[in-house]
Amino acid sequence: LADPPSAGFGGFALGVGVEMIDETLHTLMNPIMKIMGRSINKKARETWLTSQQVNKLFRQGKVKEDFWELVIASEGYEDILGKFLYESEMPYPSIPDLVLYSRYHGDPDAPWGEIQNWFDIPARDWPVWKWLSQQRLTTLQVQTLFRRGLINEYELPEKLARIGWSSDDRGLIQELGWSIPNAMLLVQGDLQQKRSAENILADISIADINPEYAQSYLDAILTKPASQDIIAYELRRDPELSNVGRELKRIGIHDDYIPLYRELAYQIPPIADIITMAVREAFTPSIAAKFGQYEDFPKPLETWAGKKGLSPDWAKRYWAAHWSLPSPQQGFEMLHRGVINRDELDMLLRALDVMPFWRERLTGIAFRRLTRVDIRRMYRVGVMTEKEVYEAYVELGYNERDSRRMSDFTVKQTLATQSKFTARDIINAYSKYIINRSEAQSLLIEVGVKSENISFIISTANYKREWARTDSKITAIRNLYKKEVYDDNKARSELLRLDLPAERVDVLMEQWYIDEKDKPPRYWTTAQTLSFIEKGLI
Repeated sequence: LADPPSAGFGGFALGVGVEMIDETLHTLMNPIMKIMGRSINKKARETWLTSQQVNKLFRQGKVKEDFWELVIASEGYEDILGKFLYESEMPYPSIPDLVLYSRYHGDPDAPWGEIQNWFDIPARDWPVWKWLSQQRLTTLQVQTLFRRGLINEYELPEKLARIGWSSDDRGLIQELGWSIPNAMLLVQGDLQQKRSAENILADISIADINPEYAQSYLDAILTKPASQDIIAYELRRDPELSNVGRELKRIGIHDDYIPLYRELAYQIPPIADIITMAVREAFTPSIAAKFGQYEDFPKPLETWAGKKGLSPDWAKRYWAAHWSLPSPQQGFEMLHRGVINRDELDMLLRALDVMPFWRERLTGIAFRRLTRVDIRRMYRVGVMTEKEVYEAYVELGYNERDSRRMSDFTVKQTLATQSKFTARDIINAYSKYIINRSEAQSLLIEVGVKSENISFIISTANYKREWARTDSKITAIRNLYKKEVYDDNKARSELLRLDLPAERVDVLMEQWYIDEKDKPPRYWTTAQTLSFIEKGLI
């Protein structure tokens, strides 16, 4: 059969026209159909909740069981199947979570037995699930193990390959495992090693600083002078501080605060120095000039003080206050000699920081006190009374009791000195039997000996009497023995009658015997010999 004649372009046009008409009608009718559908649904209300929606609401407690059963039944589920459907949509742990649970509640190395109670995992799939549930080394951990030497350079690529790194990236990952010091530490190390500026900038870029800002970073971290150092330096160069603003701005000082730094650059002395200046009249130039405190002021001091931030006025005040002052004792001595008067002494004490309360009192003790010898002499010649003697001892520092004692002593000593009659004279007279015991006692009382001491003094005098009499008798016996009036027996007998110990008698006799034996033999004189011849004795 012959092919039907081709419609040509007319057939194509017909097809395109039909499609255009259909698309146009669909576009025009779609809104109308939606309006009609909504109207019908609104009246019919035949759309229900799905089983998934009602199961979720029932689990959340937002619908009751009878409503849940109604919706499940409307979907065609039997009661038992509806419950299974409800349970199938309940949340349940994943297989990895169940494996983790089984490790904690079963054998950690063999959790297969425990997980069978919760999930039916095929035995063929279990090795995969078990491996997936195990912890594996991360890239960071592998790098740390390598840095600590726990794995070597041959084991590292293998472990990186297991993690999933390609052979092209493993070397890079190995390099990333090393820590690079921060840029500041790198700069400090490079400076210590005296590396070139190019190397320092390169190291800054290695430490994650953009190379474009490496030089700025280097300028920022290099140590700069403190603001105080800059001010001190500028003061030495120019006390007017004409350049200090620019230098402070370079270290980050805000323009608004540069006048503050400029003002603080000019120092005010410490409060202790200011007080010293005040008490030494540095703030009263007329008085300071009177004392010559500005004399010899060296001009270089003003220059160098300006370099320290001190104005010329403060420099002169420091000079006026620097002089050494006489001590209070030297001031008292000058007052005694008439070199200064009381007002000038008071000014000296004020300059020495003596409180006003104490100045008059210090001046009161500036004069010398009478010595004890002076007091006794003055009383002896009648210049001082007994009361004045007592007061003088109080001024010397004695307390009331000792002042009274010293006063009584002075009076009695003066009396004894003037009378030339002492207790020793009385005892000598008593020992020589010139006066008796009662007379001695009376005289001792009169010269000031206490009555409780008199008995002891008399007793000792009696002992001395007896000892002196015994010594006299011993001397007499010795003389008679030497003149051969007494022989040995007679002399010993007389000594024993003195109640001397036998040992003492033996010692005396032995000594006398030696003395007599050592005497040279006695020869007749010429006169004696002639006399004996005349008398016919020889």
